[in-house]
Amino acid sequence: MLLLLGDGLPNGPLARGLGIAERTVKAHVTNIIGKLGLRTRLEAVVVAVIHHDVLCPAGAR
Repeated sequence: MLLLLGDGLPNGPLARGLGIAERTVKAHVTNIIGKLGLRTRLEAVVVAVIHHDVLCPAGAR
């Protein structure tokens, strides 16, 4: 989910792409933000972009 946030899509398209409810995406995003000690979705996107190579080794995705 964190990698998908890096694409900059809102919850609706993320939910459709994953085949889950939009409220589920919102819950996951909220949990990711909290567990990483961040304050905003934008901060989570920045983390995803900066650490893409660590999160997704060998350039997969």
